[in-house]
Amino acid sequence: MRLDPNKNPAYVILFTALVSGLFTAGIMALHVATEPVVRANERLLTEKALVRVFALGDPSNMTAERIAETIRTRVAGLDPDRPDEPLIEIGSGDRKVRLLVAYKEPVAPGVKPDLKNKDNVLAYAFPIRGVGFWAMINGWLAVTPDGTKTVGVVFTDHQETPGLGGRITESEFRDQFRGKNVTAPPPGEKFIDISRTGEGDRHVDAITGATGTSTAVEKFINADLMRFRAAATKAGLIQEGKE
Repeated sequence: MRLDPNKNPAYVILFTALVSGLFTAGIMALHVATEPVVRANERLLTEKALVRVFALGDPSNMTAERIAETIRTRVAGLDPDRPDEPLIEIGSGDRKVRLLVAYKEPVAPGVKPDLKNKDNVLAYAFPIRGVGFWAMINGWLAVTPDGTKTVGVVFTDHQETPGLGGRITESEFRDQFRGKNVTAPPPGEKFIDISRTGEGDRHVDAITGATGTSTAVEKFINADLMRFRAAATKAGLIQEGKE
């Protein structure tokens, strides 16, 4: 049967199918070719965030190789395939928490951390995540080995409004999370208070004009801190009431 493009719709169907197939094959080939680069870039972004949250250096002044070496010798528990999901687990059930461990001094890569021995432990970090004003916000929060104070916070992924809620990534906001008291708060109070009027060693100034984002961050950080302390207490990393 002769396929006349002016008279036979089968020609159009066949032509469309062939073009679609070629484009699909091209897109798949491009995805396969660029996947290693994309994964490497994602890992580098995570490593930069961890250098920052653990205060291991200034990633803006470090080469990618130096950042990778710092993480390789100073941080344990990073999954090479899923850097957002640490390999170290404490707690159980709905109180299970994944951790990263940062060391004061470099250790041999791949050494399994002894969570009971804190002599060389600089800090623990765990993922924080929750719904912001518009969408999910992801990040890391680091605390001292005894679980009493914060070391730092970073936000790695968000869709908050630039210039408003998006300012959670700015140092002016993040730097406030250094050295905050995160021992168990009195009943009815929060680990961290993010507001415009509070004060004290648990207080962080909210972002002006971004009340929704500030409130959302406060909510999930407090929830994740509560989960961490419950799991860390059960694992014997910290002793509730004996900080």
